Amino acid sequence: MQIFIDTANVEEIKEAVSWGCVSGATTNPKIMSLEKAGYSFQEKIKEIIGIVKNPVSVEVTAEDFEGMVNEAREYASWDENIVIKIPMGKIGLKAVNVLEKEGIKTNVTAIMAINQAILAALSGASYASIFYGRVCDMGYDAFEVIKKTKELFRLHQVPTKIIVGSIRTLLDINRAFLAGADIVTVPFKFLKMMTENLQTEATVREFNDIWKEMKDKGAIRIESKERPFSTSLRQAQGKKSRTALSFVKR
Repeated sequence: MQIFIDTANVEEIKEAVSWGCVSGATTNPKIMSLEKAGYSFQEKIKEIIGIVKNPVSVEVTAEDFEGMVNEAREYASWDENIVIKIPMGKIGLKAVNVLEKEGIKTNVTAIMAINQAILAALSGASYASIFYGRVCDMGYDAFEVIKKTKELFRLHQVPTKIIVGSIRTLLDINRAFLAGADIVTVPFKFLKMMTENLQTEATVREFNDIWKEMKDKGAIRIESKERPFSTSLRQAQGKKSRTALSFVKR
């Protein structure tokens, strides 16, 4: 079970990666268009890879076989962590077949049905991306599409990993994982929402208020002790010492 971040915003990626729960990133032309105009595409992708240090999907925009393959080879030459997003379709599958044999990892994108995922896997794709929200737009149950695809892959020992994208709610994330997704690629706004819960916040506040009251009343004594602490950890956590706690009987 892995989470990728679905964005090209460097600040969002830095923040998400710092939490330790993001294992990759996905981009597409629409996502790239949201970034401030005038940037170098290659430099932007390399910057993302430098932060994530794991798979980063980059999508081709050519619509012919030769164009797809040439574009994919160019992107793949930038870094070993680049995964090439290839659109589902006859030409796309042909490109995947060639690229995977060359050792270039591919991610077949815009999959809306089980039969498409089967073809992506059989063509040798490293990843198959099912679009949760867009499957639902068609009137189908995305949960069932993911679940049955996963069952087929498991039954036939298919190595292709299922990525679920087109996430529009927190429930989409939960249901995608419950259905068997190997990876869910999540926009940053939903990743932040995953950390939040009103009852969690109320509970933490309650505990901290009680702790503060105990200190104010002198019911507890906190003795600060300087301990060896690496510079990097001190900078990351903004702490110079740890605390030892002594309880006083009252």
